[in-house]
Amino acid sequence: MLAFLYRRKLSFITLFVFLLPAPLFAQNLFLEKIDVCSTASFCMDCGDPKATCDQFTLDYICDQINRKYILKDAFGSISFQVLVEASGFSCVLSHTDVTNGPLTAELIRYLNGNIWRPAKENGKPVYASVNVIFRFANGKISSQMQRMDLAELKPPGDPAIYNKTTTYANPSLKSYEFTTWTKYNSPLPDNISKSCIVDKSDVLWYTTIKGLTRFDGQNFNPVNEFNSPFNAETDVADINVDKDNNKWVYVDDKMYKYSDAGWQIFDFKKFVPPGAIRILNNRHGDLLFATKAGLVVLRKDKVVVLNKKTIPLLPSSNVYYVYEDSRKRLWIGTSKGCIMIDHNVPTTFNTSNTPLKDTYISNATEDEAGNLYFSLTACNATPGDNDKEGIAILKTNGSWLHYNDKNSGMPSNHVNDMLYDKYEHVLWIGTEQSGIVRFNLKDGWENYHNNNSAMPGYTINKLAQDSKGVIYAATANGLLRIKKK
Repeated sequence: MLAFLYRRKLSFITLFVFLLPAPLFAQNLFLEKIDVCSTASFCMDCGDPKATCDQFTLDYICDQINRKYILKDAFGSISFQVLVEASGFSCVLSHTDVTNGPLTAELIRYLNGNIWRPAKENGKPVYASVNVIFRFANGKISSQMQRMDLAELKPPGDPAIYNKTTTYANPSLKSYEFTTWTKYNSPLPDNISKSCIVDKSDVLWYTTIKGLTRFDGQNFNPVNEFNSPFNAETDVADINVDKDNNKWVYVDDKMYKYSDAGWQIFDFKKFVPPGAIRILNNRHGDLLFATKAGLVVLRKDKVVVLNKKTIPLLPSSNVYYVYEDSRKRLWIGTSKGCIMIDHNVPTTFNTSNTPLKDTYISNATEDEAGNLYFSLTACNATPGDNDKEGIAILKTNGSWLHYNDKNSGMPSNHVNDMLYDKYEHVLWIGTEQSGIVRFNLKDGWENYHNNNSAMPGYTINKLAQDSKGVIYAATANGLLRIKKK
C-alpha cells in the first residue's frame, strides 16, 4: 500500500498496489493496460544498445514528485512498461497500479514526455519496450530502469519424468488456480528462490539470492536497508519463524532475529564455527539449526549442541535435517545416514532393513493419524536418478513403505520439500526436476509441471501453506501460488 499527501490540496489518498501475473510474452506485460499506443510490432527490452533514458531524467521525475507529494508513510512500488518508438517517442503500455490513481497518471505523463534513446538492431532503430520501476521508501520516491534478461523469459524446458509406467490423469488439477510472480511482473528481486516461510500473520517471507521480500497476499514489500540490516540485494540463505512469530534469517554466516523489538543479531559462531545450513523448528517452536558441526538447539535462550561428542552413535556431525514427531522422537539426517532418538535412546539405520539404510532424511512431515513421511537423499549420491531416494513412510504400526519412480506414481526420485495439507488430507511433494506431486495417501498420484499446468517451471525448492490452505512454492522460475478454486 502506498499512502501519500498531495502538498497543494493536502488531501489523504490511499493507493493499493498489487500485482497479478501477466503472460511474459504478451505485448502488455503488466495487468493495467493503456490502449493508446501504436503496438503493431515491438520487442521486449531488445537491441544493442537497448532503449534507455538517462538516470538524470528519472531522478528529475522523482524530484518533482517528492516536491509535490508528501510520501512520509508511502511504501511499495509501481512498475511501468514503456514503449520506445524508433523515433525516440515514448508511450506507457501497462503498469501495476490497479487503482489508476493520480500519482500514477502523473508518472505516466512524465514518462511519455521523456527524452528516450531508441533500441537498435543491426544499427537501425527499432520499437522496443522497457520497464521502469518507482519505489517508495523512507518518505521518498526513487526510480531506475529494470532490465530484462531475455533468456529468463524463455520456457525452462521439459521436466524430467523418469516414471515410464504411470499415466498422470491429474483429475484434481482443474480444482486449483495457479498464479505466478516473477521479477518481470512484480517487485520480486529475483526469480530463483531456495526458501520461504508463512508466518503466524499469514505473511509470506520469500528469500532470493538478490534480496528478501514479504508478501501479504496483495502487496509485495521489500526487506532492505530502509527497514532491516540488509540491503536490497542481500543473498538470504534461509528463513524460519518460531512459536512467538519471531523471524530468524540466515545471511552471510550470521543469524538475525526479527521481533517486535526490531532486528537483533544472534551470536551463532560462539556455539559452532561453520554456521548454519538450515533453520528448523520442533513442534513446540524451539529453534533447531542444522550445521556442519552438529545440531544446535535453542530453547528459552539456552543452547544445546548435539554432535558426535555428545551422541557417539550419530553417523556424522554434519547435520542436514532434523524433525521431532508427535511422539517426541527426534529424527536427524546427517551426511552419513540417519539416527532416531527416543527418550535419549538412539537408533541408527545404516545396518537396518529399512528405506533409511544408506540414506538421510532431507524433509519430514506427519499426518493426523501419526504416519510419518520422509524424503530421502542417498549418501554419497551420484548425479542422476537414484532409486534409493524418493519417499519413505513409517506407518503407525511400525511398518515401512518406500515409494520411488519404479514402484509408484513418483515421476522422479529427488525430492526438495514436502508439505502435508491438513485441509485436503494430501501430501504435496516438491521435486528437483519434475514439478509438484500431489499424493492422496492411497493410490492417487498427480504430477503438475510447466508442460501441463500454469506452473512457471519444474524445480520446486520449498513449499509453505497459510492458515487458509493457500500453498506457496519457492521455485527456480518465480513465486508460485496454488489456491483452491
